[in-house]
Amino acid sequence: MMYKIDIMRLHNCGILPKTGRSYSPHAHDTYEFHYIVSGRGSFEIGGRLLAVSPGYFFYTRPGTKHRSVVPAGGDYLLQYIVFLELDPELDAAIIADLETRVGEGAFHRLGDRYHEFFAQISRLSTAPEEPERRAATFRFVALLYELSVGTPASDYGHPAVRGALEFMRSHVGEPYGLEQLVAEIGLDKSYFIRLFKKSIGVPPMRYAISLKMIAASHLLLTTSEPLATVADEVGFADEYHFAKRFKQWSGIAPGAYRRRG
Repeated sequence: MMYKIDIMRLHNCGILPKTGRSYSPHAHDTYEFHYIVSGRGSFEIGGRLLAVSPGYFFYTRPGTKHRSVVPAGGDYLLQYIVFLELDPELDAAIIADLETRVGEGAFHRLGDRYHEFFAQISRLSTAPEEPERRAATFRFVALLYELSVGTPASDYGHPAVRGALEFMRSHVGEPYGLEQLVAEIGLDKSYFIRLFKKSIGVPPMRYAISLKMIAASHLLLTTSEPLATVADEVGFADEYHFAKRFKQWSGIAPGAYRRRG
């Protein structure tokens, strides 16, 4: 069956920042996929409260109310969220396979080896060129089919790259530089930069900033927090420096981005 590319579209793959311990039930008009990176808590899907932990992968269909819940004193659920638009008619075969072979609210234990995969999808989904964004869509759908037939790829990338990605995700809300990152990984700086760029497609600190900006964009669209607070949430002490970097990343100032919604 042929699928219309302009309908089946991955709109965004981003890291969800720490904005609170419990979110109000909400729904979207796209399929929403979750990959838990760290933290422990529960996820409410259609009224069912299910325990989740790192490495879990699951989805909700359009219109299904859901929310993440973390107990007081627990670690918030750091997660990648992917929004995938599927047309009920043109993508009927994919939707049917998703429903019967993957299943809404069915948890798949991917483990931690998919961090690099989601990092690549995240970068491609916000790329300026349409072919790269289409690549993000089809790579992600390929993962869904790997899951549906029980043969997900066994490995994604170099352990040092996965370690760097883990450090970046766990420090989204903190300032750090390349030297600190390299010290954590324990590799020669030049070698590490080449290794990371070969794997992810961009230098490590460019990706680190992108990760922070994706988190900031979520805060801008889902909260009314002042710009200074948003900047602090993603590790910027200076809101003006943050605004400059955000505009470089998105092409639009944070305030305008929020108003555009």
